[in-house]
Amino acid sequence: MDRKISKITRGLMTVLTVILIALFLTIMVLVSKIQGTARVVNYAGLVRGKTQRIIKLEDAKEPQDEMIESVASFIEGLRYGSDELNLVRLDDRAFQNKMKELDEHFQKLQKEIRQVRKEGYENTEIIEKSETFFVICDEATGLAEKYAQKKATALERLEKIVIADIIGLVCLLAYELIKAVKYAAQNKALKKKVYLDEATGLPNKNRCEEILDGEMPECTDGSVALCVFDLNNLRIINNRLGHDQGDAYIRSFAVQLRKALPEEYFAGRDGGDEFIAVLECVDHEKVREILGTIRSEIARYSQEHPEMPISYAVGYALAEDFEGCTMRELFRHADKNMYIDKNQAKIKEAADRRALHIQILDGIRQQGFQFSDCLYCDALQDQYTVLRASSNFFLAEDGSYSGAVEQIVQKLADDSSRKRMWERLQIPYIISNLSEKKEESAKYELPYCRKNGKEIQRGRMTFLRLDDTAAGKLHHFIVGFEVFHDMEQVLEDERLHLEQYYEQMKQSILENSNYIEALLETAEALYTVNLTQDRLEQIFHHRKKEERIFDFQGELPCSYDGYCRKIRQHITEDTLETYKIIDTSKSLLDRFYAGEKQVIVEYQESNKDGKEIWIQKTVLMSQDTVYDNEKEREHTVVRGIIMFRNTSEFHEKDQKEKEQLQIAYEKADMESKTKTEFMNRMSHDLRTPINGILGMIHVIRKSWNNQEKLEDSVDKIEISTRHLMDLVNDVLDMSKLESGHLTVHEEPFDLEDLMKEVAVLMQGQLEETGITHRKHRENMQHTMLKGDALQLQRIMMNLFGNAVKYNKKMEP
Repeated sequence: MDRKISKITRGLMTVLTVILIALFLTIMVLVSKIQGTARVVNYAGLVRGKTQRIIKLEDAKEPQDEMIESVASFIEGLRYGSDELNLVRLDDRAFQNKMKELDEHFQKLQKEIRQVRKEGYENTEIIEKSETFFVICDEATGLAEKYAQKKATALERLEKIVIADIIGLVCLLAYELIKAVKYAAQNKALKKKVYLDEATGLPNKNRCEEILDGEMPECTDGSVALCVFDLNNLRIINNRLGHDQGDAYIRSFAVQLRKALPEEYFAGRDGGDEFIAVLECVDHEKVREILGTIRSEIARYSQEHPEMPISYAVGYALAEDFEGCTMRELFRHADKNMYIDKNQAKIKEAADRRALHIQILDGIRQQGFQFSDCLYCDALQDQYTVLRASSNFFLAEDGSYSGAVEQIVQKLADDSSRKRMWERLQIPYIISNLSEKKEESAKYELPYCRKNGKEIQRGRMTFLRLDDTAAGKLHHFIVGFEVFHDMEQVLEDERLHLEQYYEQMKQSILENSNYIEALLETAEALYTVNLTQDRLEQIFHHRKKEERIFDFQGELPCSYDGYCRKIRQHITEDTLETYKIIDTSKSLLDRFYAGEKQVIVEYQESNKDGKEIWIQKTVLMSQDTVYDNEKEREHTVVRGIIMFRNTSEFHEKDQKEKEQLQIAYEKADMESKTKTEFMNRMSHDLRTPINGILGMIHVIRKSWNNQEKLEDSVDKIEISTRHLMDLVNDVLDMSKLESGHLTVHEEPFDLEDLMKEVAVLMQGQLEETGITHRKHRENMQHTMLKGDALQLQRIMMNLFGNAVKYNKKMEP
């Protein structure tokens, strides 16, 4: 009977709700029409008013064509509706007929206005017709108002119906609410009678609440301890593996808790993932012993079941520590201690997890892999954690591996490769591929190529085996992602290079646990400075005293600006301006507030031995909030870590390289000049025989009938040609160009013949210029000589050529 009434009630509620929705929609439509009708009434009145003004102005001989057009547009809008004027068309026959009549009278009125312009209003019926038009306007306005009133009446009726509908709904809801409260009370009464938690087999929350609300147990020896347990990863398991696995996780803990806890002590589930245990007649030592036993049992279970290890937090409170407390108050103290343990456990788990991730990434690097993105996957729990992620990586920090597979396929596969990639990403397929390879660095590669229009996305996923279970089954594995960039894009897109550098630098810092140590190792000394207060606070040396090049003289703390002024005296003149960039607290603060967090300068300084050394000074700045015990308040300061490094050795190498480059440049320049000089000399030598040949050709042309002169000229051409051939062979000898000098040949020759050949070679130039020459010799007893005839001939011809060149024929 109750069910039947409940069904009828719900049916009525549904019908009333649907009716209410329909009524609201109808009311909205009516309100919209009423609003539109109000504008129609306004515009109908506006037509009358503007028409009156038109008549007056036209009678005064002031044409109003523009106002006439606007009135015509108003009438058209009133008849048919207008988006421009925001007018709706009234669905009322009487109003539409009246508007049609109004439109026809306005047409007549316009004709009458044109007649007024021609003949004057005294000779027309403009006054009578306008009065008729105004009457029609008033009638149209009245019809519009009547239509609006009709709609308003309909709206009032609908409002009454809505109120009645709402009252009916409220009554039905009240009935259902009373019934629900009644059922809730009955259920609560039933729950109080049942104390067993079916999911875990332990006493349930009702029993736990009875104990907490009851009297403190009496103990003759020792005291009462209340322990509160809370599971750590239930939410993660529910999200990743589902609530069924979450229930199994709770059940596993309950079984192990009851197993490890002696039978005489109470253990129950206090709702959700919380459990309590009541230990009677114990002290602190006994409680810690029991909790240790529980933790050992849980650890053993987790080792045997790596697919779902148990993690929990526990806190306890002993009644003797809180005199006169109730069980509920003791529970609150234990609960606070449990949250302390939970936070400590989370910190430890996070540190262990980070250490594990760094260890795994180090192992990956040692195998020669450099993945842009990297997942650490658990094959037993179907989970993954991101070890490394670039800024545009598409997976969340952790989650279900099966869910990640769907995202990977959606992101990296196209229609043609989606099924194949999905199959090869499944854990059974990965296990079969990695298990076949018994070597420690077993891997399996899955390349991909996704076409998206003209764009092609290429890359590769690499799967690496990490470890197996005791039974030899794959437990953890790595999925590394590599993106293959298009060669043209790499060459053209400078932003891509910067992004890659930034990502690799960021990951290097995040993953390198020894980054700070490595940074400090490069510094020979480190200063800490409070830039806000201009105070040099501490100095740390990373070298033995006898090896130090930065030996501070003075007391600390001291003024940083004052320290820099002393050092400035030892800075070389050419690097002083560079040093001034960071020699005051103000200059560094200005840079910090401008967005710079790091400043690096290099300068040259004279050390205590008078030797000039190069120093690299790096200032790393950060903002901190400190508490002043004297002033008893906090304030913000900007601190600087200054690291000094001796870079003299680097500059010496750099200087040596510059000197070597300068020597090489000078050598190349000298060789170039030598070649140029040689070519200038050879060009001068080549011109002489060529001029001789040209001169003899000129003589031949003038002496066609003189056989003797022809033969003499041909002989001279032959001599010039042989000389020219010798010069050409000399030019082709590249060793002479590279060495910078000509090789001298030791051969016998006749000086008399050589002089004749020179005269023959120069004959053409002499005849061309009209200069005569005479040859004579004095005290030449030996003409047979040994040496380089060609070089001697070249010298003689240079002298002879200069003599011709600078001895022009005199003008008469």
